Amino acid sequence: MVFSQINLENYLHKRDSLVQVNIGKQYPEFTATDLNEINITEKKLPGRITIINFWFRYCEPCVAEFNELNTLYEKFKVNPVFQFISFTSDSQEEARESVNTYQLYYPVCPISEQECFRLNFNQGFPTTIIVDQLGKIKFMKFGGSLEKDKIAIDIQKLSGILEQLLSK
Repeated sequence: MVFSQINLENYLHKRDSLVQVNIGKQYPEFTATDLNEINITEKKLPGRITIINFWFRYCEPCVAEFNELNTLYEKFKVNPVFQFISFTSDSQEEARESVNTYQLYYPVCPISEQECFRLNFNQGFPTTIIVDQLGKIKFMKFGGSLEKDKIAIDIQKLSGILEQLLSK
C-alpha cells in the first residue's frame, strides 16, 4: 500500500511538473488529416484559440466525455477564433465508426499511437490541451472520469478558460 501511494504521488508530481514546464511553450509541430481529408498542421494554430483532445474508442473515460465535448464544441464553433482538433490513435475506419456511433461533431484526426503520445506529452488518454492565439500552451488536463458530475465540472472549467481567452 505504501509503495503504491509513493508511486501515485511520484506520478502526480511528474505530471504537475510536466504542466508547469510546458505552459507558455509553443505547441509541437504536427501534420494530420481529418476524416474529411482536410490537412491540419501546427501552422493553423496561431490566430485561433484551439482545444486539442486525445482519445481512443476503448478508453472508457474518453468515451464518457464525448457528449460534454460535443456541447462545448457547439457552444464555441460559431466564433471564428475558436477551433477544435481531436486526435485519436484509432484507425481511420475505427474513427469513422466512433464519429457515427457517438455522433461527434468536431473534427477527428486519426494518427498513430506514437504520434498521439508525442503530442500529448506521453500522458495517455484522455488528454485535453488549450493553445492560445500565439500557438502557445495555456492549459493541460490529463486523465478523465466516468462520473458525469466530474466530467461536467471539467468541461465547465474548459469553457471558462475558453471564454477568457476568446474575450481578449
